[in-house]
Amino acid sequence: MILATLLYIKNNRGEYLLINRSKEPNKGLLSPPGGKVNLQEGESIFKCCIREALEECGIKTKAKDWKLLGIVTEKNYPKIGNIMIFCMEYKKLVNKLPKEMNEGNFVFIAPEKLHKYKLPKTDKLYIWKFVLKKKWFSLRIDCTNFNKLKCEIENG
Repeated sequence: MILATLLYIKNNRGEYLLINRSKEPNKGLLSPPGGKVNLQEGESIFKCCIREALEECGIKTKAKDWKLLGIVTEKNYPKIGNIMIFCMEYKKLVNKLPKEMNEGNFVFIAPEKLHKYKLPKTDKLYIWKFVLKKKWFSLRIDCTNFNKLKCEIENG
């Protein structure tokens, strides 16, 4: 199983920072920045947030700047397999778009407009609904039949 973080970063207008992904997974879709936890290094999810925020967004952060919003387990996600995602909220505001990079380019999107954009299917159907509730959650999504996802709400 892969462990990863998704970084939910907002600006002073309450818009979320998303990356228009130019690489798989989720190529051509808007997703929060983030990445895989480096298990070989014994990296924690907070250290992963710090590293990914710097690498992808050019934002220097500390562990105390991050809050765990929820955990999502996706079984058999296309082109990835089994993955556990830690949805992490950045406690500070960021008003400047990061520079375009090899993973894609960035945009800020208002929460009420998210449904108008091309988002990963599990994000659009499930994850964003829980992130926006601002209440801790745990989801298990079976992606074995990607046309007919099964989501178990374990807490939320």
